[in-house]
Amino acid sequence: MKPNDVELKLLSEIMTLKDRLNQIRNGAREYDLSQLIRETNLHVFSRIPTLSPVHHLRAHTSKVHDVVWTPSDKFLITVGGEGLIVVWETQSGMINNVLDVSGVQPITAAASDDARKLYCGGLCANVVLFTSQHRPAEDGYSEYETVLVYEHSGQVNCIVRLDESQLLTAATSDGVLLWDAEQVKVIGRFPQKHSTVCCLSLMTTTIQGASTFLTGASDGTIRLWDLRQPGTMVSQFESHESDVNCVKPLPNGLNFVSGSEDTAIHLYDLRTDIVLSRFSDPQPPSQMQPPEDEIGQVTTQSDVVTAYQSASVCDIAVSASGRMLISGCKDSGLYYWDLIQQDRCVHRETESGPVIRLAMSNQKHAMAMLTWDAKSRIRIMRPR
Repeated sequence: MKPNDVELKLLSEIMTLKDRLNQIRNGAREYDLSQLIRETNLHVFSRIPTLSPVHHLRAHTSKVHDVVWTPSDKFLITVGGEGLIVVWETQSGMINNVLDVSGVQPITAAASDDARKLYCGGLCANVVLFTSQHRPAEDGYSEYETVLVYEHSGQVNCIVRLDESQLLTAATSDGVLLWDAEQVKVIGRFPQKHSTVCCLSLMTTTIQGASTFLTGASDGTIRLWDLRQPGTMVSQFESHESDVNCVKPLPNGLNFVSGSEDTAIHLYDLRTDIVLSRFSDPQPPSQMQPPEDEIGQVTTQSDVVTAYQSASVCDIAVSASGRMLISGCKDSGLYYWDLIQQDRCVHRETESGPVIRLAMSNQKHAMAMLTWDAKSRIRIMRPR
């Protein structure tokens, strides 16, 4: 059904008011980041290191939903739509263990350093703790057994293991819950009544000592919370125009970046609620380099055009210095960004499917990339 004149008039008025609001916001800013960058004459990278795969991880027979490093970076956890969680050894790229959690209908997971404890959540509205029971080598893989169940009232989207005794989860109807992991008891609630939490990140580069965390929601808003003050939001930041898919802290502990369905990456500072810088550079398929598949065949431009549906930002990886970003998008693009060059990306590559996850290791020595090709591809990437 075509919009009538009244709807078009209202839409025009909304856009006009939105432009006026942006002008007022820009006028209220105390400084312009791009101007400060020009005044300080910072060095601009002429060449940047790109990444190449060192391991191709093949085991899943369905779409893979999540890729998670253990805190020690020794193992990588992948969550498949067929109901399997696979534990990989990151140095060799070999399978360490396989766990059937089809009853949970898994979407995401978290694990201990040694991957002996696995927390899994998904469509079944529960987070389940599985622990590994050692078996002799001749009997095959160690067996995982269900130990505890953390009940929610909706789909579980995020799990963060704080330590042996505390767990942070986000579910569709519950907002964020802080658990006493051993007593299976909720000890803190962080409600978001009118939106769904899409992503969650500790506002620190290490889990130890974390006291604040960020949530990105379906209303485009990013909120800051304090674990020591359940129920009370600390701050709310200038929002995106659509769902927030990822929020990632920078190493300095004061800044963070977010990626959204609106195709934009925002740079924020905890000390102010406005966007410091905005990055968005979706390119037509003709301007992006077609990739080669694993047997040397080049993906045709028609294949790329089919994948080019939206440049929505699915995930972001942050470099060790915090200056470089890599964003993965639904248009199959892998974009490299320099934070002082907000007008364009400094390098871009095309994958053969939407880039769903970019999981940087905790020590920043490698990145796990998940793409949804005809069959999900998981690769561990390192600098060339």
